[in-house]
Amino acid sequence: MPMIDQPHSSWAEVYDIAYQRSFGDFYARLTDATVDLIAKRVQLPAKIVDFGAGTGRLSIPLSRKGFDVTAVEPCENMLNQLKRKDVAGLVTVACSKMENFRGEVHFDAALCVFTVILYLLEETALRRSFEAANASLKPGGILILDIPSEAIFSGYSRRDAIFERCVTVTHNSESIYTYREELVVKNDDGEPTRYEDEFRIRHWHSEQVIRVLQDTGFSLLEDLSALFFGAGSNYYILKKAEQGAAPDGNSAALHCRR
Repeated sequence: MPMIDQPHSSWAEVYDIAYQRSFGDFYARLTDATVDLIAKRVQLPAKIVDFGAGTGRLSIPLSRKGFDVTAVEPCENMLNQLKRKDVAGLVTVACSKMENFRGEVHFDAALCVFTVILYLLEETALRRSFEAANASLKPGGILILDIPSEAIFSGYSRRDAIFERCVTVTHNSESIYTYREELVVKNDDGEPTRYEDEFRIRHWHSEQVIRVLQDTGFSLLEDLSALFFGAGSNYYILKKAEQGAAPDGNSAALHCRR
């Protein structure tokens, strides 16, 4: 099967169904915990850029809380689902890879969560992405980031009366894997529609990610991983240097996990 240019493009219309039925209440709790964290750490009024926004899992509830949110997502079909759900038109959308994003304003906070960095296959892309995130922020602005653990690079299957999903993850070489999605969803009449997708992903070691973050002007504020126990990722808040100040280098305090 040929690789599709943008992951999830072929099944964007059922992406939310796939994750809700695969992970149920845990998926909802993860979303709520992330939104609550941002609401506590970022004061209104504030501008937030959500990198890898997908169908608006975070962008839409944050906009409803009063934040000025820009959703950045390279898959146009995923953004179409976001716009369909955002009936009030509160979210600004940008169809762009993280590394290519150039905002017209500077943001108070940037999000890069729910395994966004595993779609970045080369260190050049990782570095450019963090440079773009840094450039998008005001001095002193924060970045909330997760680093997926290697444990999540495994397949699984789920099935119920209207839904059947099989995910396989195959190790290729070094840190590169191939992700394959096979999904069947039945409509209200019981008629099934089949969806397939295949793309490459990468496991990044925490030490490498942190080094690139430091190189691109970020320093660590806090390790939030305990708040998201069970998510399969480590979560951090990082800070862009204040105007004229160098990063404080406190990311040396970070206890790296793999």
